[in-house]
Amino acid sequence: MLSPYTRHYLPCKQTDISYRRCKCPKWIQGVLPDGRPLRKTAKTRSWEKAEILCRRLEDESDPNKPQARPRTKIADAIKSFRDDEDARQLTEGTLKKSRYFFETQLKEWAEVEKLVYLDQLTPALLTKFRAGWTNAAQTMQRKHERLIAFLWFCVRMEWITKNPAILLKRVKAEPTPTDYFPKEEFKVLVDATYAYGDWRGGHDFEHRRDRLRALILLMRWSGLAILDAVTLERTRLSDDGNLFLYRAKTGVPVYVPLPPEVHTLLRSLPNSNEHYFFWSGNGDPETAKRGWVRSFALLFKNAALKDPDGTPKRCHSHMFRDTFAVELLLAGVPIDQVSILLGHSSVKVTEKHYAPFVKARQEQLALSARMAWEQRPEEKRPSVPVKGKGKNTIAAKAA
Repeated sequence: MLSPYTRHYLPCKQTDISYRRCKCPKWIQGVLPDGRPLRKTAKTRSWEKAEILCRRLEDESDPNKPQARPRTKIADAIKSFRDDEDARQLTEGTLKKSRYFFETQLKEWAEVEKLVYLDQLTPALLTKFRAGWTNAAQTMQRKHERLIAFLWFCVRMEWITKNPAILLKRVKAEPTPTDYFPKEEFKVLVDATYAYGDWRGGHDFEHRRDRLRALILLMRWSGLAILDAVTLERTRLSDDGNLFLYRAKTGVPVYVPLPPEVHTLLRSLPNSNEHYFFWSGNGDPETAKRGWVRSFALLFKNAALKDPDGTPKRCHSHMFRDTFAVELLLAGVPIDQVSILLGHSSVKVTEKHYAPFVKARQEQLALSARMAWEQRPEEKRPSVPVKGKGKNTIAAKAA
């Protein structure tokens, strides 16, 4: 082990070689890790710099020191991470977002900043990278989580020793309250399907009204997301109206009974592909979904639903799934059962989105509020006359 020492010269009055606060030259002496003795000048008058030199010389001569790890390029790490995502069979929607974030945003930003290697991604630079995002808070939050996951992947691959993104403070995003269609609003939407558009030619437009009505009834009474509903196979619906499938997003099996009028309507739908209710079976399912999203936008525009304050209600297709969940919870169905019907991987996911609608929870909160209304009986105080003599007078003074 090496250690520094001081060689004192006049006019310094110190004689102790371990004294470090004077400006006399510093030397180092000791034995290196490989067994070689060493004594040499540190070429500095700073004790701290001499100590740093000691540690560096020890590190350089350590025979058990692991070989230096080759530096990994950011572009190579991104390619490996994306290949791993493809191998894990993630949904096309997830892969598309990841592809844009890493191969477009992160890679192009690194090129502009002239960053080549992973170990150049410091917390300060990643903070600068995040400051350039112009998305909404929830989207920024998901991007931050995606960046953390990527760098943890790099740590597991032993390309870097620590994850610099975890030092960034989390993006604060206020969750948007779950909204749904109450029974009156849902009836308006169903009625609006009968007046949906006029025949203008084009693929399946003559049946679009019935198909659109069947789709919103399916999503409302099954809790399926739009992609699962659009690509639903006819074999998934049993003769007695029970629906069985796997949620595309989570892979969790879902078994839901449908009302008789819904599965009767589904079976009566014409379709170019006899294996599906709504999808032709050709092309990308995401493209088919986008077509139905446009139909929903026109339906919502025609229905013109409004919030209690008179402003237009913000509607989207996922609210049919939310309606399925909320109506079950308001009817008193336990949240763990609703979680199974929704195909959630954990009941915590259901609680995160739908806890305010749990009927049992609402009743418990209402009971607690009513208990606070009850006033405690006032304590009875003894009647003490103000005037008079004797014990009562003494008691009055004491009071």
